[in-house]
Amino acid sequence: MKNTYLLIVFILVSFISCSEKALLEKSFEVEKTNLMFGGMIVSANPFQIKDKKGKRYIREKGGTGGINLAKPELNKLYCSDCNVTDSTKAILIIKYPLKKTIGYRIYSENGFNKEKLVIELSKAYSEIFMNKKKYGICCDELADLELTSILVFKVGQEIYLETKVDSKK
Repeated sequence: MKNTYLLIVFILVSFISCSEKALLEKSFEVEKTNLMFGGMIVSANPFQIKDKKGKRYIREKGGTGGINLAKPELNKLYCSDCNVTDSTKAILIIKYPLKKTIGYRIYSENGFNKEKLVIELSKAYSEIFMNKKKYGICCDELADLELTSILVFKVGQEIYLETKVDSKK
């Protein structure tokens, strides 16, 4: 009886893991004009880290500190539970430092807050940087990239989350 349960669990785990596609296998190329000329900006969401006092961090050289995509310190993300969109599905747009703009569909039963989106982007950028040549990345390192904002666009019935990622260099 015990062996039967183990066999069933093994089969279920195998089935689930085989049906799961790599994140970026589901990606597709996005034309920038889809967003700029057919969409309406719904919101702009800054992604910043907080200082020791819980306030937004300001760099000495100027500018705010975005959240690192290689090792996101979610405990330092300013307003991490703030909602970005109530939509349960969206298309996450990634462009920097890629040669072309890509998008992939993401789902969440409760919409997306900043923390969920940082986790999604961190996974996506990790996959992208494992395949640098495929995406035309030559000079940047993942550890140098920071998410600084996400623009939410509505195009027809679709919600697009366009990321603004910069290099610390």
